[in-house]
Amino acid sequence: MKCKVFVINLDKSTERMDFMHRQLQQLDIAYERVAAVYGKDLDDSEITAVFNEKANLEKYDKVLNVGELGCYLSHVNCWKQMVEQQIEFALILEDDSRLDPELGTLMDGVAQLEPTWDYIKLCHSKKEKGVIDSIAINDKFSIGTCLKLPASTRGQFVSLAGAKKLLATALPISRPIDVDIQYWFEKNINCFVVRPFPVVGAKFESEITILGNRSQTQKRPLKRILQKMCFEAKVRLNRHKLPDISTLKS
Repeated sequence: MKCKVFVINLDKSTERMDFMHRQLQQLDIAYERVAAVYGKDLDDSEITAVFNEKANLEKYDKVLNVGELGCYLSHVNCWKQMVEQQIEFALILEDDSRLDPELGTLMDGVAQLEPTWDYIKLCHSKKEKGVIDSIAINDKFSIGTCLKLPASTRGQFVSLAGAKKLLATALPISRPIDVDIQYWFEKNINCFVVRPFPVVGAKFESEITILGNRSQTQKRPLKRILQKMCFEAKVRLNRHKLPDISTLKS
């Protein structure tokens, strides 16, 4: 399998792009920059075409801000490009990523896996999630199944089959993308997690936070608690849908 690398970057975020370019150049990894969707530039008709507030509030505890919509649409554009160009699998990076020096060897290892996977998470947010089953990719990295996927879409591998599945369920947007992918069982995607995480956060302020005025967003703490309880129940009920780790090796 051949891999293409995408780096999602806002046109105005030149410092971030320079940061990513230096890292990837040092690792001798070719990449393509994908212009991120700047949520603030979306007009009402563009938002209406991709976002349904009623569905949003049924599935999430607050109304999404334009930064969250732009982030989701940026990933959608990567998936669309994969399908249009029939790209076997892609490494999709956001521009606030600090990359492991052995990322290239991980790419080589993933290319040797059997193509039974759809999505491989390479990062985490505040809390690491427990891995259930795992196998070695190489001397440094392992790949495993995870009932509750880590949040964050800073770094991930997506297969062509995975891109098609993600596109089929992306619109209308109802949750932030990292939360939405945690509902892998709704999307029928075979998800895995790499350890140790080869992509971690760099110290840049979140564009979503900047655009969204999150401090002014209406909070629904009771709804958040109920949705969390519902999510916990759903992932346990769908445990049988976890992919078989043994299918990754021939």
